[in-house]
Amino acid sequence: MPLWQKSDLHMKNKVSAIITAAGKSVRMNLPVKKQFMPLAGKPIIVHTAEKFLKAEVFDKIIVTISSEDRKLAEKILFSEYNLPKKKFIIVDGDVTRQQSVFNALKMCPKSTDYVVIHDGVRPLIKVKEIKKIVKLTEEERAVTLGIPAKNTIKKIELNRVISTLDRSQLWEIFTPQAFWFQIIYDAHQQAVDAGFLANDDAELVEKIGMPVYVLKGSPENIKITDKFDLKIAEAILNSVYS
Repeated sequence: MPLWQKSDLHMKNKVSAIITAAGKSVRMNLPVKKQFMPLAGKPIIVHTAEKFLKAEVFDKIIVTISSEDRKLAEKILFSEYNLPKKKFIIVDGDVTRQQSVFNALKMCPKSTDYVVIHDGVRPLIKVKEIKKIVKLTEEERAVTLGIPAKNTIKKIELNRVISTLDRSQLWEIFTPQAFWFQIIYDAHQQAVDAGFLANDDAELVEKIGMPVYVLKGSPENIKITDKFDLKIAEAILNSVYS
């Protein structure tokens, strides 16, 4: 029986974070990968890492980085911005985000009870949301941030509308996503065994039959995937966070 199915599980509240930053940034079409691009004068990955440090709930923060970018990442994080190196573990990314996360899970301290997984290019996550999702995970076991869909959503095939979906039941899912460690580890291992590739970590947990609680988050927690997103993030920082 998996550890997380035992009713007498004693939680010690040892929490690790995984920040994914091994992406190729193909859609940006720029010489600098988006995780290292400046946002309000500071690399995006630094904004994100600083938020997780400020939350003050993590024993270790594990960052997935492409092996070719490891030296650059370490220079930016630890030399240029003086983040506490002892708090971080840098892990080589893999071909897919899912594989990169599994690599990071294997590097979590053995004492880890919860793990919080976040996109490195979501630098506008609020510290209070990080704290809230960690607290909620103790009871719910699997939690993701999200916001209700605001726009009409239609299913399309070959540029033709097939159906209009019920917006009242649709949410846009964000990160961070938080889990009891053994749950998400088992979910990743089963996905490897089955050759299953999910859209996010929450889907892997859904696949093994665990419910995932959705916590309403801030719409400002955007993922920077293109130049337009970068402009929006700059505007948010200048108007809300300044």
